[in-house]
Amino acid sequence: MEYGVLSDVCMQVAERSCHPGGWSVRSELPVRAEQYLETKRVERGLQTASLVEYRRDLADFCRWLAGRLRKDPEDLTDADLAGFDRDGARRWLAHLADRELAPSTRDRRWSTISGWFRWMVAEGVLARDPFAGLERPVRGERHKRLPVYLSEAEAERLLRVVLSDEGLTPRQKAHHARLKERDHALVTTLLYQGLRISEAVGLRYGDVDFEEETLRVIGKGDKERLLPLHRRTKEALLRYLATWPGPKKPKAPQDPLWWTLAGRPLTKNAAQVAVKRHLTRAGLWRASAHKLRHTFGTRLAEAGVDLLVIKDLLGHATVATTQIYAHVAQRRLREAVEKIR
Repeated sequence: MEYGVLSDVCMQVAERSCHPGGWSVRSELPVRAEQYLETKRVERGLQTASLVEYRRDLADFCRWLAGRLRKDPEDLTDADLAGFDRDGARRWLAHLADRELAPSTRDRRWSTISGWFRWMVAEGVLARDPFAGLERPVRGERHKRLPVYLSEAEAERLLRVVLSDEGLTPRQKAHHARLKERDHALVTTLLYQGLRISEAVGLRYGDVDFEEETLRVIGKGDKERLLPLHRRTKEALLRYLATWPGPKKPKAPQDPLWWTLAGRPLTKNAAQVAVKRHLTRAGLWRASAHKLRHTFGTRLAEAGVDLLVIKDLLGHATVATTQIYAHVAQRRLREAVEKIR
């Protein structure tokens, strides 16, 4: 299979040259890995953040394999990959087990590398899959760690702090006065719609239907979902749009929903910094923007909402990812029962 322009994540490929036994590229990865990344980008519509994780996993594996073969990762050939057999796969899994990696990281590494080898078999590059028949080593561990989330009281305190200028200097108060309604609307959207920060920042003005009270969200893999617009989200957004003092504000359906005082669309990093600043002011130092999404999912589970409904609201690919919120709800129920003496 021939591949043309590689994705932005794969732009470290500078030159290609054909050698007996396979392709070699001047890159941190062999060309088969670059081709696999491009396949994931084109066929599955993976976004840059996901591709970066895939690239990191592939680079980690290729460094390990190249080290055993005493060569550079970019010089790995098809013959080298074909020589990676089931014993090699077991040695790599043992190497992963010896490292202090989070269970979710080990699980993702397995998924990425085993998926790469399955792809090479399907493409006719390799004759057999060294991972075929091996048991996934960390299956089931990825959901053992319960999510960090805000209590109802903490969430309300955060929303109050966003609008308050208590503890700020006169200069900070002036800046805060211009941003508070935007930031309050952003935090409210994260808390009451359960969006990923990238989804929230990617909202367009036309995605919000105030009359029908719906919110159109583009999630991972460009998958679209239509959410009911929570009353508090609607109120916060209307206040933001009515009072925004910046030189630009959304008017056309394709306009970004969030803007900066400099007249530029709000970026993901800037949004994360803004949310983190308010969390810190509220005394919630360990929390982050993503924890507001966890708060949404947890509160739904505690309210007895069906996991399949929570899955659709959060935009999870499978209900297995949503299962973590059931564990949280069960823990809270157990804590309540244990209070009886």
